[in-house]
This record gives sequence, structure tokens and C-alpha cells, in this order.
Amino acid sequence: MMKTPTKILLALLITTGTWAQERQGFEVETQSGYEYNYFKSPRQVRQGTVVLTEADLIASSSYQDILMDYDYRYKWNRNRIRLSVSPFARLFQENFEDSYWSVLATAKYDYDLNRNTEFLAEVVFKRMNREGLDGAQDVLINPLGYTVYGASSGLKFELFPKNETVLEAFYNFKDFDAFGVRDLQYNEFGVKFGLQQEFGSNGLDHKYGITGYVKKRLYDTFNASDVTTEGERDWNYVKVTGFYTYPISETFELKPSFVYYTRTDVLVNRSGFDQLGPGLGLKFDDDRTRFRAKVSYLTRNYTDFEARDTNGPLGEKIRYTYADISLNASHKLGNGGFSLTATAYSRVRATNYTDIDARSFRGYRNQYAGLGIKWEL
Repeated sequence: MMKTPTKILLALLITTGTWAQERQGFEVETQSGYEYNYFKSPRQVRQGTVVLTEADLIASSSYQDILMDYDYRYKWNRNRIRLSVSPFARLFQENFEDSYWSVLATAKYDYDLNRNTEFLAEVVFKRMNREGLDGAQDVLINPLGYTVYGASSGLKFELFPKNETVLEAFYNFKDFDAFGVRDLQYNEFGVKFGLQQEFGSNGLDHKYGITGYVKKRLYDTFNASDVTTEGERDWNYVKVTGFYTYPISETFELKPSFVYYTRTDVLVNRSGFDQLGPGLGLKFDDDRTRFRAKVSYLTRNYTDFEARDTNGPLGEKIRYTYADISLNASHKLGNGGFSLTATAYSRVRATNYTDIDARSFRGYRNQYAGLGIKWEL
């Protein structure tokens, strides 16, 4: 028999339309693997009369990853709050001093304005605690350690039946760790958008649409000893990705896409580029096995910077090609919340800028792969 207080509470909830739902989730994962060239260095650099080779420049090591993720969700009436905290550490075995950790925390709030419109808001904090400089540098020398604060707000609504459209304004501040007496930071703000249309065919849901953003990024470079601004960058970005989700079955789908990405240098009109190329995603998901993979091939053409080899300018603009492959998979073991996991990643950047006296704009290869176990609670 249901007790009287419980009956009263249930009647009040039904009468007022208030029905709260709470959910928490926690998972911890560890993976063992190997990463090649984690500082993204070129294979050869000349300093004065000394030529440094791959043995001098490229750092690689086996590693142990430790990942955790805590999620909390609370929903009442038309409101929903989602909180998450995700710490991560990569511990290198051969070069332990190069190990690093990060933590990502997000808070999301959404409110159903009506049946077809939802208000969205989000704040983000990320801390990357890592020593060293990014060997993929092009134009700016970026330290690998940084702190990010971000916020966004907007609407998700339905323009047509089976349509989902998102429009949000956002702001991010990124403060790179100081290196020597130099310090770098930027503010960026803009608008991000997404439009997805769904239709059914042979009992399966097909989807197509676009996502992207338009933003401005303002860099400041300081002398850390007296905090005097020494350099500024004013760059505008536009990125648009078109996609089509093609379901092969209820558990397996393909997602071809094409991206266009451009940067305009407002102040000195020399650091701009255009980047474009195709990608293909694969997704498999059944009761026990999850598999995600993506391959892409991108070409970046700079509008003003000239390519060089060791003998001098080539008479053409700098060009990159990026060949990227990523894979994430998991398979549940029994009914105890444990899963086997696998991760693989590869990026090969080729370029016509081959001057061995320079580090910036050079080509590199960065790859890693790992196997592990995950426990979900």
C-alpha cells in the first residue's frame, strides 16, 4: 500500500506539472600505448653549421593514459542542467618529464520555450598543464600549456518538420603559459550554427546539413617581465562543414563530409589561408560494441607567405596537406560495467616549405595507439 504522504506528494507533482529527474554517471579508463613525435617536430633542422637529425629532434615514448569522467543531469519542468568534469593524464614511460595532465569542466543549461524552441547556455573551463612548444607552429610559437574560459548562449529550434537548427553566440579567452620572457593570449568571439534535416527511407533515418562558425580572434603577445604589449594579431575565421549521414543498418552508418575553412589577416594581410577537403566518418553501435572512425584529407593554401627550400624562395605560396585518421572503439565485458577500449590516431602534414634552417611551417608526422579497459558506474 502507498503511504498517505507519498500519495499527497505524487498528487501535487501531477497537479503542478513538476516532475524532477536526476541522473549521475561516472567512468574511469586507463590505456597503455605508444606515441611517436609528440612535439610534432620536423625530421631535420639546421642551427648555424650543425644539422640536427631525427634522433636529436623527435621525442617518442610508450605511455599510460588515465581518464575519468563524471556527469550529472537534473531535469524539472522545462529546465535541464548538465554538469561534467573530465580529468585526463598521459604519463610517458621513457620521458616522464614530458608527461602532462588536463581537466575539462562544463556546465550546460537549457529551457524549453515551447514545443519547437529551446534556449541553450554553456560555460566551459579547461586547464592543460603541459611543458614545451607546439612543433606544428605556423606564424605564432604556441606553448602546449594553457587555460581556457568560454561561454555560449543561443537557441535550438525547428524550421521545418524533422529539422533541427542551432544558432549560438560565443566568447573564449585562452591564456597560454609563459615561455621565457614571452607570454601569449587571445580573445575570440563569434557565432556558431548548425542545420540538420532528417528524412526516412527503408525504415532508416537519413540526415544531412551544415555546421560552422564565424569568429574573430585577437592575439596579444607580452613581455612577461614588464607586461608590455609587444605584438598583436587580428584574424577572422569562417568554417563551414557539409555532411550526410547514411545509415547502412540500424547499427552502422557512414557520414561523408566536406569542410571549407578560411582565415583572414585583418592587420597586415599576410597570415591568411584557405583550407578545404573531404572526410568520411564511420559509426557502429550495438548493445555491446561501439566503434567510431574518421579519415580526412585537407589542403591548406596560404594567401601571402612564400614557400622556401634550403636554397631560398620557390616562387609559390606555402601549401599544406593534412592526412588524418582517428579511431575509438569499446566492447563490453559481461554485465559488470567493464569494457575493452582501443584508440588510434595519425596525422601526417606535408608541405612545400622544406627549408631546414626553419622550424615553423615544416612538415611532420604524429601518431599514437593504445589499448585499455574502462569501468562505467
